[in-house]
Amino acid sequence: MLIAVINKSTLVTDAEVTLMSRAIQTQMNLHLSPAWNLQAITVKFYSSTTKIPNYAWVVTMLDESTVAGALGYHSEDNDKIDAFIFCKSVLNNGGVALYDAANPQNVSVASVLSHEVCEMVGDRFCNFWADGPAIRQGNEYALELCDPVEGDSYAIDVTNATTGVVTKVSVSNFIFPSWLNPQATLLVNSPFDYLKKLSKPFSMTRGGYMIVRHAGSVSQVFGEEMPVWKVELKKSEFYRRAKLASRG
Repeated sequence: MLIAVINKSTLVTDAEVTLMSRAIQTQMNLHLSPAWNLQAITVKFYSSTTKIPNYAWVVTMLDESTVAGALGYHSEDNDKIDAFIFCKSVLNNGGVALYDAANPQNVSVASVLSHEVCEMVGDRFCNFWADGPAIRQGNEYALELCDPVEGDSYAIDVTNATTGVVTKVSVSNFIFPSWLNPQATLLVNSPFDYLKKLSKPFSMTRGGYMIVRHAGSVSQVFGEEMPVWKVELKKSEFYRRAKLASRG
């Protein structure tokens, strides 16, 4: 599996996107792939679209959101798996490009990119739903690997092979397969996410959210500590409700 990252944004540099891609490659190799028992995943920055193989999944970095201010989204378009990251939405709301040393949990363009790459890998066709505990919004949960824990990130060190300079890059927390097991318990089946924030399946952190469905009607459930600006973005963001509506 090859995930190609292309930079069409004026707000982050090619050098920064290269660092992001390298950090996410480490995340795939050491964290996500082992947790989900996946085969090799390559995440690579390309300086030109002409160099990207036609079999690659493509993530495009853009300035402006094409979908009502969203931070980013992943989808299947015309039988092609793709994703888009909107840098202005991140940076205009106090976020940073790579990592915020003063506030390590601050949103970054890098963590949003990590979020979408993880979710592309976890559900490439954006159509997987898991039966879970019934709540007011329903009992079918979308398989979005980072949404339930999206308020949490962690840093990966990327070393320049020539200079030896180490750059910290933040990547997104993500859920484990045990999150999808309705019978899972903390004692036997944990962890439920990489950073061990969750104590039971089908749950979310205070800064996370979930997409839940009942009888074909899709709703969003927000954690009580998700920032207001994020909630407002997600209310209009391209996600599965829009995808289902487009199919009629």
